[in-house]
Amino acid sequence: MTLTKAELKTLLAIEEPITMTELANKLGLSKGTLSTLLHSLKKTGLIELEGKKPMIIKPAENKALHLLRRIATDFPHVNLEVLTGSSLKVVSALDVKPQPLWLIQLKANVSRATLHRSLSQLMERLIVGKKEGGYFISKRFAPFKAFADEYFYLQNSIKAKEFDPNASVVWSGVEELILATGGFRGKSVGEFQLTGLARFSDFGLPLISSGIYHYYWPARELSLEDVVVHTLTLGKDARELLYATVLLKGKGFDERKLKKLAAKFGVSDAVNEVLEYLQGANKPYPFPSMEEVEELCRQYFGGSCDDNEGEAD
Repeated sequence: MTLTKAELKTLLAIEEPITMTELANKLGLSKGTLSTLLHSLKKTGLIELEGKKPMIIKPAENKALHLLRRIATDFPHVNLEVLTGSSLKVVSALDVKPQPLWLIQLKANVSRATLHRSLSQLMERLIVGKKEGGYFISKRFAPFKAFADEYFYLQNSIKAKEFDPNASVVWSGVEELILATGGFRGKSVGEFQLTGLARFSDFGLPLISSGIYHYYWPARELSLEDVVVHTLTLGKDARELLYATVLLKGKGFDERKLKKLAAKFGVSDAVNEVLEYLQGANKPYPFPSMEEVEELCRQYFGGSCDDNEGEAD
């Protein structure tokens, strides 16, 4: 859920508590149109509505809105419509370091055509630049990315609370998240999928739960590569590295898919180290001994795992 141009204009007009009548006059909108915009903005967590006659609209107290106010003040001559729609997704997916198109698209969750259109608009405004290594957001416009990230974190937090009031977001992306909760809700709850070590049982590696369960949204199912990358996103201690290594060694996997997901979730270094370890490289603690890995492979998958290692692309 991103902001529309009308929602952004409305939001920027709410600088302090204001009645619906005053705001309608300020924006030149009918109360019916404004009511629709306000209830949509309320769902985003960026405003609060109090009372009915008169209805008072108040700006919410959160980091995303504070960043937006700062941007409006510091960039008065920039058209802030770049912080709406698909452009908001692309801004969040960008970094000050150049990234290839495929990675930006993967992070932004947009089509290739939409990505090119958004990047063209952002480059015209000098918000985005291009180098040999890919596209990047100008350091001057880093607050735009900070707002986009906080906006999606806020939306993901609202989504997590809808799933479980006690849940917390432990990884946030563009309209996707991993949450942590103390209650088991099943392996699949709508588009929420149990993930992390607790999901290894689906691939022949049943583990005792630590009492914390992690769910990824949105998905109808998860692949082995998804679960392994989610696990290493959640932690890279001895337990995660041991069982991730055993699972990859014991089951066939798509190395290319694994690496792409690792780049998206920011755990490329960890995944590359695991792959090097599987190829025979010596790794110090917290990596396990190969004897321990082989023993668990025999215990859970039978015999040696050497014939089951991943398929490199």
